[in-house]
Amino acid sequence: MTDANRNPGAPRKILLATDMSARGDRALERAVAIATGQGAQLIIVHVVEEFDESSLTYGRPAAPSWRRPPYAVDLIRRRIGQGLRADLGRTLENATVYIEEGNTADVIEQLATSENVDVVVTGVAKERLFSSRPVILGKTVEQLLRRLPIPVLIVRDRVRGEYQSIVVTTDFSKPSANALQVALSFFPHQTLHLLHASEAPYATLVPDASRHAESYTEVRAAELDTFLDSIFVPDADRKRLVPVIEPGPPQQLVREYVQVSGADLVVLGTHGRGAMLEAIMGSVAKSILATLPCDALVVRGPPR
Repeated sequence: MTDANRNPGAPRKILLATDMSARGDRALERAVAIATGQGAQLIIVHVVEEFDESSLTYGRPAAPSWRRPPYAVDLIRRRIGQGLRADLGRTLENATVYIEEGNTADVIEQLATSENVDVVVTGVAKERLFSSRPVILGKTVEQLLRRLPIPVLIVRDRVRGEYQSIVVTTDFSKPSANALQVALSFFPHQTLHLLHASEAPYATLVPDASRHAESYTEVRAAELDTFLDSIFVPDADRKRLVPVIEPGPPQQLVREYVQVSGADLVVLGTHGRGAMLEAIMGSVAKSILATLPCDALVVRGPPR
């Protein structure tokens, strides 16, 4: 890519956090696609938290214990390096690969800080057999969403090209303003569907529910205009925004709008406070992430 074709607002450094599972292949493909398309530096990290025999063979059945090598972690590094070379080919020549030991979230956070990356790309957790509750994002991803001040791209879908249909959720808050500005910066040519969904108060108590919903939508539309006026959005970018205001449960409406519009990415902001995901994102945001059929870009802080 020539300098003239590069998007100046696109991420310059991308950190892919991968567990090297088959489910993580989609995150790998997306990180490579972004890095290749934008001429960004790709950094790949795999963390060995504890000895896992399956890691020794890069997806093949583990060797019996009496044939286990004495330098297991070194062999893990060698096998994963071989797997990455097989997956990426010459793309790996331009990537930096870290295979580290320790707590996964700690290592990723430290590396993201030391390398000054712009976005972390990861996949969702794999389901555990006979799990007592469904796995939504996974412990590591939830920890990263709490800790990292930079956007985290959670990849679910296969890569079919650049993101084309993008939904940005908004509740007119500062975090949602940050999310919108990051979306405008990362995706300078795409149309962005700016979706606000919330329950209309007293909807079950009014005699004309339809008129009540219509009035509520008009009020929210005015609030959206005020919200956009309060943040810096150039006129050219504002023309790319398609406002969508719907009364009703946000998690349901976001999911339905994604399905109907064929969106391939949802961007949403988080507050970044509290010890649990519900505290820093809100149960609504967590519900949205849990049910989305597409990728999600979670933004915690303002764009750099």
